[in-house]
Amino acid sequence: MTDVQTSSSATHNLTDDERRRSILAALGCIGAVGIGLGATLPLLALRMDSMGATATMIGLNTAMVGLSHLIFTPLVPRILRHIDMMPFLLLCAVAASVGIMGYVAFPNIWVWFPLRFLTSASLAGLFIVSEIWINQIAEDRTRGRIIGLYATVFAGSFALGPVILLAVGTEGSLPFMITAGMTLIAILPLQLARGLMPNIHEKPSQSFMSFILVAPAATFAALAYGAIETQVFNLLPVYSIRTGATETVAALVLSIFAAGNVAMQVPIGYLADRFDRRHVLAGCAAVGVIGPTLLPLAAGQPWVLYPILFIYGGVVVGMYTVGLALLGQRFTGADLAAANAAFVVMYSLGALVGPIAGGTAMDINDPNGLTISLAAIAGFGLVLTLWRRRTAGPALPPDARDT
Repeated sequence: MTDVQTSSSATHNLTDDERRRSILAALGCIGAVGIGLGATLPLLALRMDSMGATATMIGLNTAMVGLSHLIFTPLVPRILRHIDMMPFLLLCAVAASVGIMGYVAFPNIWVWFPLRFLTSASLAGLFIVSEIWINQIAEDRTRGRIIGLYATVFAGSFALGPVILLAVGTEGSLPFMITAGMTLIAILPLQLARGLMPNIHEKPSQSFMSFILVAPAATFAALAYGAIETQVFNLLPVYSIRTGATETVAALVLSIFAAGNVAMQVPIGYLADRFDRRHVLAGCAAVGVIGPTLLPLAAGQPWVLYPILFIYGGVVVGMYTVGLALLGQRFTGADLAAANAAFVVMYSLGALVGPIAGGTAMDINDPNGLTISLAAIAGFGLVLTLWRRRTAGPALPPDARDT
């Protein structure tokens, strides 16, 4: 089978079977990222908390995830001009797994800062390539649903992290070993996509960072969700413990939040294929404001807390899903690759500042500063999306234009 050449024209010439295989392989890559992040975010936070670290210190360590993505993501398209996609992805997966085991070999908070940076940079390679890949492969008429499926796999693999902790606990080396092994297993579908990976050789029409200003609602949606996601997975277990929950319940609330992520992304993607995508994005941001404000009211009442977390987790991740669909609707070829990279940079910036802001807010107003931080981030995204809808007009997908 000949290698698929660059750009959108090659990916549009794939057969239905080839497209499905290519999508499956890209989903495997993002699954590896989700497993690696979803397990280590709460695991390292709980380990550091038991070692006496402050919430601010935990937030700073978690910010290494965003910092590594922020620095490494802009380099990935350039690297791919010199290294084929397949060996690059395999190298990133192996490096991430080795890095995860490094936490066992070097159980020291200060060593975990550079180690977390290097491990997260490896996951960033898988992250940005899978995102460029899925948006290049997706056809415009079903883009929302395909990206919804992509987000579902990401959320589902994220959910495996808390499940691992529930099953084996947070002590010893076993949770790290399982996470490292599952990260490698997740990339096995790459073998189905030999010769079906879109290569991007041409240069984009604009500078990398200009795409942030060209599509502000979409790119800020990535920043907002990056901040919200890392705050929730990093600090919600600590928040739960500080409001009287057990460690088991603290891990369970993440599973419920993640279950909402998994359940709602394809339906949200369907809405994004049928209606004004900026309206759908605004709706997701509105739930992102309301959800955290209800958490203090549900403290100590699990059967009130669980439905709130499920709905909040399911809808707020739609900010990422719909934002990515907006980019795919607007850009093609190298411009789409550059816009996707800018999107991940914004997500990474959110992952960098979010835990610091959330941890500091908790130290100032313990523990409800976290809920204030979460609501404020989504609130700004809501205002920006409504402003963009007013100034730029509707963002109607093909199905909506035909009705």
